[in-house]
Amino acid sequence: WTYLEMDAPRAESPKPPVGAPQRFRRVGFLETSGFESWNEVSRIMAPLYARAATIAPDSDLRAEIAAIAARTSDPKERAFAALRLVEDKTRYFFVGIGDGGYVPAPADLTWSRKFGDCKSKTVLLLAILKELGVPAEPALVSLGGGDGMNERLPSLAAFNHVIVRSRIDG
Repeated sequence: WTYLEMDAPRAESPKPPVGAPQRFRRVGFLETSGFESWNEVSRIMAPLYARAATIAPDSDLRAEIAAIAARTSDPKERAFAALRLVEDKTRYFFVGIGDGGYVPAPADLTWSRKFGDCKSKTVLLLAILKELGVPAEPALVSLGGGDGMNERLPSLAAFNHVIVRSRIDG
């Protein structure tokens, strides 16, 4: 362990500037990290999403994917249909127990129980898009944290949401 002790009984926290972007309002904070880089955070998280974003050969989800594939070969239309499927057929419900705060549930589990949090719904959409030949990846994001993430120390705690990023036709 490394300890940092500070004796400052009359210390006053600086006042953040009024109307400034969020990154300028982070005053009076001390941040520590066990990560060497943001890439290290990514290397830890990426395999969790890759492992969970698979669909079993006998999954009922395959029929839904086949229906989308039969309707269109256009990647944009396929991506939109996949997103509608996930949004229309699964409810959002946060699961934060055990490893649930960081580890997504498998796509088939989310599909079978018809609910999942942002991690699980992201994995479900990634799995469907992969089957439809649409390139996509998970992206950890910080909602409400403002810009300036690059100025912070790498940390899993910096993120409170995950979304799907897909680049189609540029």
